[in-house]
Amino acid sequence: MDTIPEQRDLALQKLDPRVIRLWQISQAINSAFWLAATLLAVAVLAWNRVISLPLAVLLLGAMLALRLFLFFWYPPRAYANWGYRLDGTVLEIHFGIWWKTIQLLPLSRLQHVDLHSGPLERSLGLATLSLHTAGTHDAVLVIPGLDAGQAARLRDELVAKGGDDGV
Repeated sequence: MDTIPEQRDLALQKLDPRVIRLWQISQAINSAFWLAATLLAVAVLAWNRVISLPLAVLLLGAMLALRLFLFFWYPPRAYANWGYRLDGTVLEIHFGIWWKTIQLLPLSRLQHVDLHSGPLERSLGLATLSLHTAGTHDAVLVIPGLDAGQAARLRDELVAKGGDDGV
């Protein structure tokens, strides 16, 4: 894969490592919902003899195994595959575990930048940048899991460098 020559010299910036904890907390919240829904569903099905009790236990165990996999395996790997780099004219974002994605944002196409932080992000000192561009397909690029101070500095730098084409 060819890259822009001046970008070869710039290392990818990593997200803040605290984002792993944020993603694990999010997985735990999602897991509580999905495990409760699965438990309710298999209990109703087993009670009404639609499925056998051993099958109900197997289904619940499968859901638990999936949620544990997503809790322990996914966040560290997602973190390892996230990165971004900013040169004078382009913001490059890399992410994905199974499907690798590289997004390039010419800074001249940047319309505005949002900085937001939900309650869990704030409790960990993190923030997310949303970058808005012209167009409809993938018109918003997101960089999650940044240190809140670093996110504000990156926002200010992007605003200063980009968006000069009058779009």
